[in-house]
Amino acid sequence: MIPGPVNLAVFFLCIVAGTAALLAAKSKLLSVGVPVWLAVTGLAGWIGLVRDFQREPPPMVVLLFAAVVLTVVTAVSRVGSLLVAEAGIAWLVGVQAFRIAVEIFLDWGHRVDLVPVQMTFEGRNWDIVSGVSAAGVAWLVTKGRAPRWLILLWNCVGLALLLNIVVIAILSMPTPMLRFHNRPANTFISYFPYIWLPAFLVQLALFGHLLVFRWLRQARTISRLPHFSA
Repeated sequence: MIPGPVNLAVFFLCIVAGTAALLAAKSKLLSVGVPVWLAVTGLAGWIGLVRDFQREPPPMVVLLFAAVVLTVVTAVSRVGSLLVAEAGIAWLVGVQAFRIAVEIFLDWGHRVDLVPVQMTFEGRNWDIVSGVSAAGVAWLVTKGRAPRWLILLWNCVGLALLLNIVVIAILSMPTPMLRFHNRPANTFISYFPYIWLPAFLVQLALFGHLLVFRWLRQARTISRLPHFSA
């Protein structure tokens, strides 16, 4: 059973499909790996493997931890290196604009009593700033008007905002770590297809930030190389 209205689920699936297609278009390895990951985690959500929030440790927290580890490993691997080289910094920044759609989904979900208010921009989630600013910074990059310090500042702020909502989401789950006692609790993410919010969309945002850091490091290294005249 999928919680919430059907049109909300369809909107969410469109976000997932669109972002997965963006990755597949830029990386052959991810075009295989992402569908496999979506299938595994989607099945976990469908059959209810992560819905026991009273277990120690909560299965959803374990899944989130495993997803973060996989994301970091992928970002520092050859997959990340190829994506940084082939996609370019404008794409790496601009892809984060998908977070605007995620924030619209969360606000919509709150209005139908699926998502707790603190996980929306009406509450304590300001991640929409990351999505809107990503579009602006990416445009500046394409025009050659984005200095390295601006990209670094944007990336650090975006990562901080991502960490903020992840912590809020964890503290909104009905686990022993619960700190937000308003209703509804954050349980919708344990159901298909919304399990892909922490398992895929959050990881995509983290993955993107890590790749921008890699690009910044490479750009700094290149700028320090001596220039020889013929």
